[in-house]
Amino acid sequence: MTSAAPDRAGLRELAARLGGGVKAAAARSRPANLDLETIVDWPGSAFAVLAKIRARPWVRAADPASTVEHLTEELRARRPLLASVLFSPDLVLDRLMMANPAPGTGPVDSWLALCWTAEAAWSAVTAGLPTGAGYAAGDAELFRPLAARLRFLVLSEPFRWRGEGVAAWWARSGDLNDGVSRTLRRAFGQESWHLLVAHGQAARRTWLTCLNEYQDHPLLSQAEPAELEDELRVLAFRHATPRRGGRRPRQARFGAPLGLSVRPLAEPAALTAEDRSVLADVTDRHLLPRLDLGAVSLLALRGNGRSWRRSRSVLAVLAVLAGLAAVGCAAWLRLPWAIAAAAACYLLIGAGMLVLPASWGAMWLLRMPAAAAVGIIALVGFLPGGWLAKATPPRAGPAIAVLVLVSFGYLVIEARNHGVAAGAALGRALAVTVIGAVHALMVSLIGLVLVTPAFVSSGGQLAKLWHSPGYGHAGTELVLATAWCLAVGVFSQILWDDRPITAPLAHLSWRNR
Repeated sequence: MTSAAPDRAGLRELAARLGGGVKAAAARSRPANLDLETIVDWPGSAFAVLAKIRARPWVRAADPASTVEHLTEELRARRPLLASVLFSPDLVLDRLMMANPAPGTGPVDSWLALCWTAEAAWSAVTAGLPTGAGYAAGDAELFRPLAARLRFLVLSEPFRWRGEGVAAWWARSGDLNDGVSRTLRRAFGQESWHLLVAHGQAARRTWLTCLNEYQDHPLLSQAEPAELEDELRVLAFRHATPRRGGRRPRQARFGAPLGLSVRPLAEPAALTAEDRSVLADVTDRHLLPRLDLGAVSLLALRGNGRSWRRSRSVLAVLAVLAGLAAVGCAAWLRLPWAIAAAAACYLLIGAGMLVLPASWGAMWLLRMPAAAAVGIIALVGFLPGGWLAKATPPRAGPAIAVLVLVSFGYLVIEARNHGVAAGAALGRALAVTVIGAVHALMVSLIGLVLVTPAFVSSGGQLAKLWHSPGYGHAGTELVLATAWCLAVGVFSQILWDDRPITAPLAHLSWRNR
């Protein structure tokens, strides 16, 4: 392609995002007659108007709309050029940066050139491709998700560096006004900042729709699970970049949700209603079914403003500590303390659900304790039998192992069927199994020790069981109940249409599916 890679400066992350994710899947399915060498002479005559705009003061510059229109016609007239833009956008960025060597022309100008290119590619694809220019009948549908992806990645890039001062690539230009590049604010014409924000929001929605329907697109359907998940993280988080060598980007930067606000880029800005709606859709449709509790938790804890964020984090830490205390006390059969800790855990979660946004509750997997309570009801029917015997139940160990293993295995299959890679499916299924087991234990403590003795004829004997000296009988019964409730909680998912075990505790959704 090129003799030497350009210095990508502040656009390194953008280049990584353009070259990662489903780009590899698109390259594997790329039609054989597309020639990437078509951009060797870029920008050439096709992009001469860009060079003219860089050379003129903005007050005398041509209208960006006419520039995009010109580029659209060039792309519609040359199939190899449009295909190169869509299938190798990272190489296109390199080419634009190398073609922009003049002093004072930095990342902002290169981003601007790519911005107009992305808009032109989107217009070319959505307006309909001419069959007389070498295009096949299905090219528009084939190219559409790639055009949507390119447009979203480019238009969202400035917002990923909001409030980062001199570290932001757009702050390196020589035309700053109140900490924001004037050139950036004029990307679509004089004082067109609101248009850039609106186009970015529309591009994000369009790309999310493509990901929601990825199995319907020939190129996206061939993507590996990790490639699709990279795209979801880039859509949801500001500094997420695709894996390199199987390693994730730095978690601290990865954890900030991506917001597209009309407020000046130099200022921090809370997530808008549009941002929260998109993140909720990503969480509900993709992250939770894939058992990606790490990403779900990061989104749930990053609230609007520092006070909300602090409240979410404090409540979450307290609830986790209470749950761990319940497990620890139950392990030593300090049942009154264990019950108190379990009740505190659920009270804290309930308080958070009451006063915090609904997204905060997604990470607690509340369908599992609700389904585990059904398991307790079933156990009540077994109580008059061998539960009250003084001897430890026979073959209790194998029964516990079988219930836990089949629950874990079901979750692994669930994750794999939702497009999770094999290694990730094992780790995520294990995490959900552990969380489900903690819920099952706390529900068993409250149900069997506090509630059930009041409803069964042998309630007095049952109450004595939990206060008997030694661990053997009572401890084994508690672990058996936990394993049983875990299995009931996991397998009850088959009764819910299109709702995974990790879905929020709600039966209705007003989203258009």
